[in-house]
Amino acid sequence: MKRLVLSERNLVVVLFVMVLVIFSLAQEDTKKIEKLYLDTNSSSASSLTPIDNEIEKTGKDKNIIPVVQVR
Repeated sequence: MKRLVLSERNLVVVLFVMVLVIFSLAQEDTKKIEKLYLDTNSSSASSLTPIDNEIEKTGKDKNIIPVVQVR
């Protein structure tokens, strides 16, 4: 009896390993992008501080529209 190399079970194992590799690579890229995003927003967040202080002093926002939304 001849045994198939690419049986259904082997195909499932190969696909599972490929999914794990792809997700691990995507996670690394996501961490890099998130680090870049957070580094660029840190300088923008500090520029919003004077506006926040003005709102606290006067109690009015004077129709200020924030440029950057900080989470």
